[in-house]
Amino acid sequence: MQIPLLYEILGEVTITQLLTATLFLLIALYYVYATRHHGVWEKLGVPGPKPWPIIDHKLELKGGADAAVKKWFKIYGNTFGAYGLLPHRAVLFTKDLSLVKEILVKDFDNFMERSRARQTRSTLKYGLTSITGDKWKRTRHVTSPMFTGSRLKIILRHICDSAETLTKLARLNSQKGQLIPLKFFATKFATEVIARIAFGVETHAVSEEETEFAYYARNIVIFNSKFLSNVNKVGQYFPHIENILRIFNVSTDFVRKEADEYFVSLLTSTIEDRKRKGLVSGNDKPRDLLDMMIKAGVENNDPRLADPESKSLSHDEILGNSIMLIMAGVETVSTTFQSLFYCLALHEDIQEKVIAEIDQVFPKGTPVDYEQLKDLKYTEQVINECLRLFPLVSTIMRVAAETKTYGNITIPKGTFVHITLGEIMKDPEHWPDPEKFDPDRFSPENKAGRDPLAFVPFGYGPRICLGMRLAIMELKTVLVYLLREQRFILSDKTEPKKGTKLKMDMSGVFLLRPRTPIKLESVPRE
Repeated sequence: MQIPLLYEILGEVTITQLLTATLFLLIALYYVYATRHHGVWEKLGVPGPKPWPIIDHKLELKGGADAAVKKWFKIYGNTFGAYGLLPHRAVLFTKDLSLVKEILVKDFDNFMERSRARQTRSTLKYGLTSITGDKWKRTRHVTSPMFTGSRLKIILRHICDSAETLTKLARLNSQKGQLIPLKFFATKFATEVIARIAFGVETHAVSEEETEFAYYARNIVIFNSKFLSNVNKVGQYFPHIENILRIFNVSTDFVRKEADEYFVSLLTSTIEDRKRKGLVSGNDKPRDLLDMMIKAGVENNDPRLADPESKSLSHDEILGNSIMLIMAGVETVSTTFQSLFYCLALHEDIQEKVIAEIDQVFPKGTPVDYEQLKDLKYTEQVINECLRLFPLVSTIMRVAAETKTYGNITIPKGTFVHITLGEIMKDPEHWPDPEKFDPDRFSPENKAGRDPLAFVPFGYGPRICLGMRLAIMELKTVLVYLLREQRFILSDKTEPKKGTKLKMDMSGVFLLRPRTPIKLESVPRE
């Protein structure tokens, strides 16, 4: 009896009416779906901007996320809640150092998982930066010894060789009256270093020609893609758009597929060749970082991989961590290299002080010694101040595993927490006149009176950047080689021109990069 009644009712409804009703139903369902995360912070008493229905804070973000976050910190204080900066999520922003310490150190286990706007499906997903939980603990046990003092001493000779070749290339550019393209030079240098110290590969990247290894190392990450940018925009409203696109074999990965395949092929053949020749057997000391990982290698299904205390890596993890080293080693050093030489060219008096210290510690013609690099104290202050003003990343993100309260802030399970490194390192509370370039901020007496969490260019706590000491050593070494021979200056021909300000743009969600590649003049020292 009910079915004929339904037919009778529907028979009186036109197609237009049915479609209209369906449309309104879909809109209502989407409204519930798109606003279900609203109200979290209001219930918990956490201040923050009020979201708009469905569009969250899109209107405020039109001028850029960085500007909006700065504004909200001024209005709501050092910690505030927002919505939808990651699709349909409640997000906590903080630059409160006591809360940052809880998240990164004291209650690290509750925030072990990093969050990304986009997860990779490349081999990088097996690397230390992507994994969490027991896998992360086990992998960290294996990889931590890679950059000890004794290892860095061995690595230094490779860095010096590459720095010397880079100096010759810079000299050639100068003799031709050409500008120094810092990004291009820095990537070549960083690529050759990581190829040598990690995989024993002689790439000869620091030359006028570009090798295949150098090309893929430079292009491993996809930056400034209009397609991926549009996917991000659509994903703000329809987070499952990536899964839908993958059904049609459309890649939305931030790792370039060709680069991933190239390095997997190269690494696999290198590992097999070393094993076949018996180069990583017995008690032989590892020659490079790949040897260290191969020695820890087991089959992908080995039961030891379930033990967080085991110093074991699966084959996939060896590949993933190797590619991670390439990506991080090249991008970190090359980006800081650019901003560092720009700062020296902009502040000629500071460049002269660095040159004077280098001349005193390493007179021209003397070899660069690991222990003596520690004597470049003012030079390290300059590097640190550059990292403060031009951080490698503006934000690090964590996900709360469980709901917990810290002081008067409750962070619900699954919340994405943004720790705004850029804001912390320019906070007037810790850094008077924060936009001024002043290396003396890092003098021993000034450091002693400042919370160490106020300077976090490499992160902090157990997930601090593994290659931090290596990066600083590379930067010091390349400064010695280049500044013993040349000075770097801004002029009417450089980018940026003398008297104009360097413009930085956000690349992706949290990476800061110069809007246009920096190019400087170099002049021989008398």
